[in-house]
Amino acid sequence: MTNEGDEMQRIDAVLVRYGEIGIKSDRVRSRYERTLVNNIERMLGFCAIPYEAVVRDFGRIFVKTRDSAAAPAVASVFGVVSTSPVQTSAATLDAMQSAAVRIVSPLLTEGKSFGIRARRTGTHDYSSKDIGEVVGGAIEKATGAPVRLSKPDVQLFIEVRAGSAYLYTEVVPGVGGLPLGTQGKVIALVSGGIDSPVAAWLMMKRGCTIVPLFFDCEPYLGDTGRQRAEAVVRALAVWAGRPLDFAVVHHGASLSEFKKLAPRMTCVLCKRMMYRIAASIAKAENAHGIVTGESIGQVASQTTQNLLAIDEASDVPVYRPLIGLDKTENIKLARRIGTYRLSTAGDSSNCTAAHRHPTTNADQEELKRYEAELLIRELSAEEAKSLAWQRVFPDKSLQWVLNPEPNPPW
Repeated sequence: MTNEGDEMQRIDAVLVRYGEIGIKSDRVRSRYERTLVNNIERMLGFCAIPYEAVVRDFGRIFVKTRDSAAAPAVASVFGVVSTSPVQTSAATLDAMQSAAVRIVSPLLTEGKSFGIRARRTGTHDYSSKDIGEVVGGAIEKATGAPVRLSKPDVQLFIEVRAGSAYLYTEVVPGVGGLPLGTQGKVIALVSGGIDSPVAAWLMMKRGCTIVPLFFDCEPYLGDTGRQRAEAVVRALAVWAGRPLDFAVVHHGASLSEFKKLAPRMTCVLCKRMMYRIAASIAKAENAHGIVTGESIGQVASQTTQNLLAIDEASDVPVYRPLIGLDKTENIKLARRIGTYRLSTAGDSSNCTAAHRHPTTNADQEELKRYEAELLIRELSAEEAKSLAWQRVFPDKSLQWVLNPEPNPPW
């Protein structure tokens, strides 16, 4: 049974704020808002959160729901800056006083202070300052709690928009960015390691639809590599709130050829082959480029000279969201988005095809001579034939990735 206190605190909506959508032209803004609403509805459906409607207002979106779990769920939708579970009242000073006392009184236990932050949109016969004074006075009279303007124990926010006032005490930070699906499609190279899922997630945050691609390096890398890759793709599907088409290419035969012909060049030749295959898939899928988790100098293949040599093999753009980050920063992001645990599960052994002393300054002309000897076009065509697709659905058991622990124990 719901007690009276719970009834007084029950929300009736979630207020949703967005950021850079608001600076777009009217036409683009409207399109982005519609996409954001669709994505919010999809996330609520995935999280099985009941709601009546998702409504657009100028500069705001409102989710009509009585379930406070909607606030953190919607905050996980790309494009959302923050959310707040709210109670709605009429936009009159009397109605706001009554609602404010009802909301704040149970929170103002002995010795606690409170503050009011009010803002208005539209035309009213009172100012934001008037709201603070009148509502603050009513709370002070009803509870005896002192007002503190700086760092109060309880902060009550009141946002007045036309004929309604929205009152709340909580702001849930969102992921920000742009709504997923408002930008182009990209092929995301996913290795199952820590960095590549973070790079893919950052492109999703900028509105890009991703097509994850995994290169199966068996027998030089064990089955756990593919298992981890599939796990992080399922996690990325949770963030997307929709299934992802996952591509797998068998890469072991090519690695064997590289290892035999030019052992110290194996890693660079390997990456060039990956880029060729990824570029061909990008063109077939009408994607606008390739995404990788590379950052400068992190491993031998990621020196600036080697990256230059690798890029030459692709005839579509290569995006590297992590290019200037170090490993510690990548790990922090992986923890934040919930993929770190998945990327480090099981055997984390490195690829055994890599030479002990790989080259860090590959010469493009030398690479081309090796590739000519390897009949690289024929080798690429043979590898491309191994392309297989599977549809990866959001996994409800991975729902925790949307709101991982801020300081996880792992």
